[in-house]
Amino acid sequence: MIELFFKIVLPVLMIGIVTLVSHRYGPSVGGILGAVPAKGGPILLFLALDQGRSFAATSAAASLGGAGGCGVFCLVYALVCRRVSWPLAGAAAYGAFVATWAVMLPISSWGLGPAFVATLSILIVSRRLLPEAPPVGGRRATTLTDLPARMLTGAGMVVFVTTVGPYFGATISGMLTTIPTVAAVLALFTHAQEGPERTIGVMRGLTHGLLGFAAFLTVVAATLVPLGIAGAFALAGTAVVAVQLVELRSALRERRPEAVPAGLEAAE
Repeated sequence: MIELFFKIVLPVLMIGIVTLVSHRYGPSVGGILGAVPAKGGPILLFLALDQGRSFAATSAAASLGGAGGCGVFCLVYALVCRRVSWPLAGAAAYGAFVATWAVMLPISSWGLGPAFVATLSILIVSRRLLPEAPPVGGRRATTLTDLPARMLTGAGMVVFVTTVGPYFGATISGMLTTIPTVAAVLALFTHAQEGPERTIGVMRGLTHGLLGFAAFLTVVAATLVPLGIAGAFALAGTAVVAVQLVELRSALRERRPEAVPAGLEAAE
């Protein structure tokens, strides 16, 4: 029951929370929250418990390539969503993710350092190439079917990834944990229901948040064997919170499409 909660229920709940936050505070804030490792973190934890710390550390290092691929996913979706419908935009973004994944596979075998540098470079370049979006309102109404539809779609995607991943070894299993599920649900539903401009705002927020995800994976990969499961995940959790807070402040300073929430603006 605990494993079911952390591997499936928690990521699905995150989709609902991110949707509500995005509707209330704007797409960039929701996007940053959406990049929190609510799926990859629990999967790596259970890999460590089931397969051993070395296996999970290798998976975490391999997951860095997937984190870079998520950045390219967001970039491509943002670039094409103004010109094509959401199914075509999703197909193009997933194609870009797979291509980045293929490039990162050999790099991940070179070691944690090269994988981290390559991922960081991809995320920074993806962020700089993202298109601007005109201002959009911070508060949006939700329908009775919106949240359940998003959460059920996310549940199906998470079940697939968590079921298939363990059959492919540490490297492929690690990469599969980063397949865009939360990001894809946010992108597809926002594009279909609220239009491309707001979708671009969500993609911008996700690219900010992915740096925190990359930090989480790097810390887990580097410390899981020497520090043990509790120490490594506690340190990685601290790292992702610290990076996400910095990224949130940075995103708010950019004065992107959405209005800055009063409470967050006062914190500045």
